[in-house]
Amino acid sequence: MKFDLCHIDISNPERGGGTESIYYLSGISYEPLERPFFLLLDAATGKRKMLVPQLEHAHLKQAWGVAEGDVHSYREYPAPAGERWEDALIPLLSDRFAFDPATPLHHAEFMQSVGGQADDSLDRIRMVKSSWEIAKLARAGRYAAEGVNQLLRGVYDGVSVAEGYATGQQLLRRIIRDEPDFDPLCTRVLLAPWPAPLSAQPHAIPQLSQRLKAGPHVVISVVRLDGYTAECERTFFTRPPSPSQRERFQLMSEARRVAMAMLRPGVACAEIDEKVNAFLCDQRFGDWHLRLHRCGHGLGLGNHEAPWLAQGSDDVLQAGMVVSIEPGIYLAEEGGYRHSDTLAITADGWTNLTQQAAVDLNALTIAAAKPAQRMKGYFIRKMVSA
Repeated sequence: MKFDLCHIDISNPERGGGTESIYYLSGISYEPLERPFFLLLDAATGKRKMLVPQLEHAHLKQAWGVAEGDVHSYREYPAPAGERWEDALIPLLSDRFAFDPATPLHHAEFMQSVGGQADDSLDRIRMVKSSWEIAKLARAGRYAAEGVNQLLRGVYDGVSVAEGYATGQQLLRRIIRDEPDFDPLCTRVLLAPWPAPLSAQPHAIPQLSQRLKAGPHVVISVVRLDGYTAECERTFFTRPPSPSQRERFQLMSEARRVAMAMLRPGVACAEIDEKVNAFLCDQRFGDWHLRLHRCGHGLGLGNHEAPWLAQGSDDVLQAGMVVSIEPGIYLAEEGGYRHSDTLAITADGWTNLTQQAAVDLNALTIAAAKPAQRMKGYFIRKMVSA
C-alpha cells in the first residue's frame, strides 16, 4: 500500500474542517474557504504529500516534513475538467486508503468511489499529547486563567455583558503584545460572562445589553494560542449568595473533587462520569435536566475532542491526555453552577494548567464596584449602543 491515510480539509464547523489534522501533521495554518486542501500520509514511512490550490502553493512549501517536490497543486475551484482537484488527487492515491471521517459528504463520496474508507486513527493518536504540545496547552491555559481573573476584577452588580466582552479584547491585545510570533489564524479568545439566569444555558449567547444582578453567573474563558486550546470557567456572584445558592456552589465544587480524585492513567472515562452522576444523584441533583452535560472532554487542537469523560465512552485515561473537568448544576429560573479547568494527565495523577484562577466562594463573590469601574462601563455601553 503506497499511501494509507488521506486527510481532506474543507469547512466543517464541528471538527475544524480538517484544518486541525493538517496543522497537527504539517504545522500549516490556512483558511480553506471553498478550496479543499489535502495531506496524504504514508503510515508505514511517515512520508507526507500535499495537494493545495495553486493560490496557496508557494507559502505551503514550509510545511513540516513535506519535501518541496511533494507539494502539488490544482488550478482552482471550480476548474475545467482535467484541472480540478479530483484530477490532481487521483494520481497521488493508492488503490486502498483511509480518510478523515470529518470529511464533508460530497468529498467523502468521492473518496469512497476511488477506494477510500473513513478511519479515525489520527483522532486516537491525537488524544495523547507530547511534552511539546502540553507546553503549548499550558501557555494557553495561563492566558485562559488570567482572562477569568481579569474579568472578575472588572465586574460589579449591574455590569453589562458588553463590558465583559471588552475584557476579552484586552486579553487578545496582551497576547499580541507578549507573543510576537503567534499565528493569527490559529489564535482566538472567547471571554465573557453568562449572566443569571442565562448561565443555566451554557451554550446560549448572552446579549451585550444584559446586566449581571442576582444569582450565579458563569465566566467562560477559552483561549486558542498557536492552535492549542485551553478553557477556564468559574461561577461567581455580584450579590451575596443566599444559603441555598451557597449549598449548590459547594455541591458543584465537591463534584469536581470527586472527578479529580479519579484522574490517573488506566481509569475509564465513563467511570468518572458515572461516579460524579451518582454523587449528584445522592444530593438530589441527578435529574439530567439539571445536569445537561458530561463531566468533561478532551482539549488540544480542538476545544472539544476525545477523550470523552461521559457514560457511554470507551476512552481510558493515559498520561499525556488533556481534559476538562466541569460537572454542572443548572436551574432554569436561577442560573448555572460550573467551574471548568484544563488538566493534563501525568504518570501518577494530573496537573492543573489553569490553576491560577480563583476557585473558592469568597474570592468569587464580588465586592461593590469602584466609581472608576462604573464610569468605564458607562462609556463602553454608550459605544455599543451608538
